Amino acid sequence: MKNKKVTLLNMVSGLVLQALVILGGFIIPRIILVHFGSEMNGLVSTLNQFLSFVSLVEGGITGVIIANLYKPIVDEDKAKISSVLVTAKCFYRRISYVFIAYTLVFAFLHPLIFHVEYSYWYVFFLTLILSVDLLVQYMFSLTLKTLLNASKRGYVVSITQSIIVVLNIVLVCVSVKVYPSIHVLKLISGVLFILQPVFFGRYVAKEFDIDWKSHPDTSLVKERWNGFAINIAAFVHNSTDIAILSIMTDMKTVSVYGVYALVVNGIKELIMSGLSGVSHTVGLAYAKGDWEEVNWKLDIYEFIVFILVSFLYTVTALLITSFVMLYTREITDANYNQPIFGLLIVVSEALYLVKLPHLDLSYSANKFKDITWAAFAEAAINIVVSIILVYKLGLIGVAVGTILAMLFRLIFHVRFTGKIVEGRSQYRFFGKLLAFALTSIVSYCVCYFEFPLKGLSVQSWLVHGVLYSAITGFFLVLLSAVGFRRELVFFFGYLRDRG
Repeated sequence: MKNKKVTLLNMVSGLVLQALVILGGFIIPRIILVHFGSEMNGLVSTLNQFLSFVSLVEGGITGVIIANLYKPIVDEDKAKISSVLVTAKCFYRRISYVFIAYTLVFAFLHPLIFHVEYSYWYVFFLTLILSVDLLVQYMFSLTLKTLLNASKRGYVVSITQSIIVVLNIVLVCVSVKVYPSIHVLKLISGVLFILQPVFFGRYVAKEFDIDWKSHPDTSLVKERWNGFAINIAAFVHNSTDIAILSIMTDMKTVSVYGVYALVVNGIKELIMSGLSGVSHTVGLAYAKGDWEEVNWKLDIYEFIVFILVSFLYTVTALLITSFVMLYTREITDANYNQPIFGLLIVVSEALYLVKLPHLDLSYSANKFKDITWAAFAEAAINIVVSIILVYKLGLIGVAVGTILAMLFRLIFHVRFTGKIVEGRSQYRFFGKLLAFALTSIVSYCVCYFEFPLKGLSVQSWLVHGVLYSAITGFFLVLLSAVGFRRELVFFFGYLRDRG
């Protein structure tokens, strides 16, 4: 019972944190747009994206550290826990030194590479301020955070970060009224992040007996290369569009991209938070070698993903442009009315998510080496196609590059699953993909042509949101009742048993 309560607390606190992060993700950029303009919003997005490049140096060490903490935590092996944590601390400290050097070089060069309307030193000091939170993470927080997550105390992390997010939102709103400076606004966020290692440190000191003078286990650092390509692919997916737009277009275009990305990324994070407790069940079945159970649980996992993605992203595709126009209605220094781009970025994120059951299975089966080349290929496709198309198509070009890369990786992982799971045909998945895609298209067309959103107002947007959700939900329920009765029976039985 205690474990169940801890699991529930972790899930609830994680969802609350995610909701607060999404809320802050909309409030703070809105403040920047209103008080400082699209040029500044694009500049902040660009600086943050390029500063995050240092995460490539991490190379998968966090996953390795967590994996190597599980057993000593269960066995209460304090010596081993201490050794693993000292290893993590040493590695993260080295990353922080690299980050300091990278930040200084980038701060010196960025104003010379990118043409913006602000002075050299204005951008230079803004870059340094934006680097504070990442520096604090690597220098002081990540080692403690990793231990807390591995020991099922993720709620400590979530509650601490939730407090920081709320404080950040409140102080930003106050600071922009008292002294409207982007440097002060962002410095507040950096200073607040110092609270994180303070809270973590006190909790760890109270609950764990860590010998910080233990000898590090250098073999762990070598293991990180198994997940390096996966990290690169995920990083490219999340970062390449803004990087390319920053270099080849202007900061206002980056700002437009960033606002649309706020919506689709927020929904993606909510879906992934909801799926966090599902993926391990497939991995456990695979470890037992029970192929019938693996196939059945993959069917369930795929069904959950298809339902969530089809419903949420179909409604998003219908409403995203009107939402952005309402969100930026007082902003006239950039064109935020980009309906084709809005639709394409929704499709790209939907394709990213529907492969999750097969990607998670590859991880659970420890097939990192087998999927490395596909991860690199996805990154290459995304970068090359985006660079080629951005000159003529701008925002649409980078969205097309992402879609093609996601399609490649999706097809690869579905085929790879067929190779490692007996009795699993790739056509089993693609049949489902076609059925849900057609259902989403039909729902979209019915909503768009029969019930168009004509007036741009909050009330009209909310009414149409409810209407579009009802129509899309109806078609998805109809599809499930006709083509996925086993999955529906399973869920009704699950809910009955839980009740």
